[in-house]
Amino acid sequence: MGILGPVEILRPNGVKADLQLQCRKVLALLVVAAGQPVSTGQLVRSIWGDDHPSHAPQMVRSHIRVLRGALRHETERTLPTSAAGYRIAPDRCAVDAHRFRELLDEARRRWPRDSIGAARTARAALDLWRGADAMPDVVDVHSLRAEAAYLEELRFQAEETLVLASLESGQTEFALPRARRLAELHPNRERFWLQLMVAEALSGRLVEATSITFRQARHHLVKETGLHAPGLERLQRELLRGGRSTEQLLNLITQRPRSVA
Repeated sequence: MGILGPVEILRPNGVKADLQLQCRKVLALLVVAAGQPVSTGQLVRSIWGDDHPSHAPQMVRSHIRVLRGALRHETERTLPTSAAGYRIAPDRCAVDAHRFRELLDEARRRWPRDSIGAARTARAALDLWRGADAMPDVVDVHSLRAEAAYLEELRFQAEETLVLASLESGQTEFALPRARRLAELHPNRERFWLQLMVAEALSGRLVEATSITFRQARHHLVKETGLHAPGLERLQRELLRGGRSTEQLLNLITQRPRSVA
């Protein structure tokens, strides 16, 4: 099952199940519930609101039948029913978002002790995404919109972890273009600018980091949005002072509890 992109069920033979929009909403709500039962009434209110059609409960039951047909193998164990409602049994199916969070947690545990492993794991987590957004087809449902925003924030964190781990393991040629793209796509996130400046400095582009990139970052973060970006000024000063190692620069922009002096 996938929600890191349009909501889908991928059958064992690799073919996607053909699901109508409301059926995908039911599926997404059950996946997001993470194994907890969701009642018919909750599904109805989430999808149609309080002013729902009288036949909405019957429509939910119809969608459940379709989902069970799409799942086929061991359907009663994968999508069981109880007095509390319907649920997706997390131990009976693979969900891309669950695997993404597991890999992100593993990458965080590995870094900075095992930067190569952390980079590899963070990249595997990001490879699970099938587009720029989570569940773009169902975000008119309020609770799904909130979950999509949460997943996208975790994606930013996975990107940050990948760039940091790549820099620490010496893969500057990989980290630099990725850091530049992230800063261009998300210019209001200070962390991406800091990573870009460090990547440029470690690639021998110190002048570019402390002049062009610094000015661009300051324009977006301070002048356009009015944000306070103390990390930006601090990093520029340290880069201009020179003599900082990769570890010291990464300590500075991540505030790891080790001295940079």
